[in-house]
Amino acid sequence: MNKKVISGVVFFIFCVIVSFAIQLKSSTLYNQAVAKIDQVEISNHQQEISATKMNGKDKGDIVHLTADYRKNELDTIDYSKGEQVFYSHNKVDEKKRDGYVFFMIASLLFTLIFVGGKSGVTTFISVVLNSAALFLIVNVYRSYTNLSLVIFTAIYTVLSIAITLFLIDGIKKDSLQKFFATLLTVFSAFFICFIAMEFFQDEGLRFEDMGVLTRPYRPIFLSGLLVGAIGASLDTVVSVVSTLEEIERKNPAVTLNQLVRSGKRVGQDVSSTMVNVLICSYFSSAIPMMLVYLHNGWLFGETVSMLLSLEVVRVLCGGFGILLSIPFSLLFFQLSRRGVRQ
Repeated sequence: MNKKVISGVVFFIFCVIVSFAIQLKSSTLYNQAVAKIDQVEISNHQQEISATKMNGKDKGDIVHLTADYRKNELDTIDYSKGEQVFYSHNKVDEKKRDGYVFFMIASLLFTLIFVGGKSGVTTFISVVLNSAALFLIVNVYRSYTNLSLVIFTAIYTVLSIAITLFLIDGIKKDSLQKFFATLLTVFSAFFICFIAMEFFQDEGLRFEDMGVLTRPYRPIFLSGLLVGAIGASLDTVVSVVSTLEEIERKNPAVTLNQLVRSGKRVGQDVSSTMVNVLICSYFSSAIPMMLVYLHNGWLFGETVSMLLSLEVVRVLCGGFGILLSIPFSLLFFQLSRRGVRQ
């Protein structure tokens, strides 16, 4: 057994031990009240819970809590003995899951390092920075609501693509061609969908699920389209360009025309699978609500129209991003290799 595998096993065991320690012993670090459930009884759509306080001056005392209960757990959580929960005013707020969250994050970081090495670390950092940038953009928008959220999202799009590519590859010619190809692809796909929505005046789109928003729903939906197109476009651009770079590195005698033909074939294979990934990703989130609607007497056509009209537009935007990323990737690849043998 080599050192890498041994290190992986040791790190995994370490993560498990630390995760259990955080889950079981971190209650005293919270200002919010935490209790460990001793007994749960269900009566009249309510859970009557007897628990032991885990922090505060009266740590160790028994407290009686309540929580709503639905058998299908659609809008409630079924609590069990031994679980720790946050509570206030003798009502359970949510489960305490910090140990499990730590384990998932540590496992992700370990997998990235184990599989990707140095690039895995930079990938993890880029995820953290992209998430932070998104939260920052949203918070800034909350303070300047007179400005368009789409503009803020466009700024985030440029930042996100730049962080992802330049942090992993560095600022060089190859990463610049990926950056501009992805940027052009994302905004082209977005504007195609935006122009179509303007032309058809949003006919057939059901925004009812966004009715709980206190802000105009259309800019929020358009911003979601823009963010959703980033992942699909970036993945396809990197797959095509990186493949061609590797072919060129292994076979310096290859001509530019041969590389372009190879890029087209790679793009065709990647696009077919990526479009299916988009469909599964977007449509799968609607399955639970579809079952709720159908079991409550809605017709199948009405249910699909209500729940999937917006998802269809998201899939189309991502699909355009995937398909357009192939010619744009090859275009920038060709431009960056002027003078190479044809």
